[in-house]
Formats: sequence, C-alpha cells, structure tokens
Amino acid sequence: MKALLLIIFLLISPILIAQELVCIDQSFKHQIESKHLNETRDYWVSLPLNYSDSLSYPVIYVLDAEWRFELIKELTFYLGADGKIAKSIVVGIPHIDWEKKRGQDLTFSQSRTEYDGEKVDSTWYNDSNSGKGMIFYNYLNKELIPDVNKNYSTSGHETLVGHSYGGYFGGYILSLEHPFEVMQIYDPSIWYSNGEVIEKLKKSEAKENVKIHVTYQSQPEFHRTKIEEFIQELKKKEGITLTTEFYKDETHNSLFLDSFYQGIRKTN
Repeated sequence: MKALLLIIFLLISPILIAQELVCIDQSFKHQIESKHLNETRDYWVSLPLNYSDSLSYPVIYVLDAEWRFELIKELTFYLGADGKIAKSIVVGIPHIDWEKKRGQDLTFSQSRTEYDGEKVDSTWYNDSNSGKGMIFYNYLNKELIPDVNKNYSTSGHETLVGHSYGGYFGGYILSLEHPFEVMQIYDPSIWYSNGEVIEKLKKSEAKENVKIHVTYQSQPEFHRTKIEEFIQELKKKEGITLTTEFYKDETHNSLFLDSFYQGIRKTN
C-alpha cells in the first residue's frame, strides 16, 4: 500500500508543480426532481483535464459519493491527464441521509442474515432502512444517467463503482437490463439476504461484453465465502471478462484505494 501511495504521489506531482499552466479539475453540483424517488436528489460531476464538448468521454458512476467521490475524482483526473486511462467524467451519487437512505437505495430486500451469518429479525432491516433498491435503480437508469448525458458530452461507455452495499447493488443489477460496460465491485455485501445476488445471477442471462473487477478480504468468513460463491457463478457466465483480487492483509475499508487503482486500469 505504501508503494501505491508513492506511485500516486509521483503521478500527481508533475501536474501539481506546474498547476498554474494547466486546467485543474472542475466539479459541479446538479439536482434532479426525481419522480421515481419522489424527492430532490443531488449528483456531483468532475470533468477531466481540458474537457471539451467537441469530444466524448466515458463516465464513471460512484456510489457512496459522500465517502468515495473526492478520492476517485482525483485519481481519475490525474490518471487520465497522464494517459494511464482514458480521460473520464466522474459522477458521484450521494444518498441524502447516509444512515438510512443508503440502505434503502442500495438493497433490494430486507435481510434476515447479518454479515457474519447470524440470523436477525425485522428490527435490523425494515422499511426504514432497506429494500428500495429497485426504485433507486430506476432513478439511476431512467433519470440520473439521461440527465448526465444531456448535460455533458458522453461516449456511452459507463462504469459503476460500488463498495460494500454498493458492491451488492452492482452484483444484483447484473441480473437486470443495466447500462454498464464495466462493474467495479469491491468487498461486496453478498451475504445480504443469505446470498440472494447469487441466486438471481444463476437464473439470469448476464449482459455480454461486460468487464467486472471484484475485490475482497478475509473477514468474516461468512462474508468471504459468499463473495467466493459469487465469483464462481460469474465465471460460468459467457461474455463476461472477470478479474479478481483477494487482499489477505487488508480490511473492508482499507482495500478500497488499491481496488480502484488496479481495477480502473485493468478494465479501462
């Protein structure tokens, strides 16, 4: 991890040293009056170096933007500026009330299983904090993405980045008619509802020509084994290009940085 941080610093340094000579990344806030969610939602946009409406750009959509947008927009900006990846637009998707709305947005049921395999009752997962993922998916697919395409010069190549619940969300929509060419799925909560993502995947035809990068770590065991089952199911699907990385010495949160750095380069 120290080596990775050094690489990132060296990558960024030349632009920082001469920053008065280049266009520094620009970020913008947008609002949507969502008919699907029945409320106003924000989304955040970061543009690549020397963005131009005469060109078209791939788009990276980032769930859990409250925590992940700043990191991903900086890495994407400098990797793109240095030619390591295609210059890309980054769209951050926040969840208003991170404690409750996040769970509602990113889950499709109300789990009776916890991450360690223990059974739980309805006081853990209920209407107040979970199970409205299909509504959020319709907002994402039918409102947010079209709004981004209307406001910016996009190429139609779309990546989704999801970690934890966000990774579960990405895994779940693989069984739906999703728009993404790339799925970045980091330490996903496949344990949720005792692996319903796996069962959905078994019964569906996955979209072809999708690149998927899955990362995970070792703890707890139930969490890890569900991800491993998910990976095995992905390997059975034709038309999917799958890469994986197991981080033996990282934690649920600490693997995120390297997951994105490695994943975006492998799938770009």
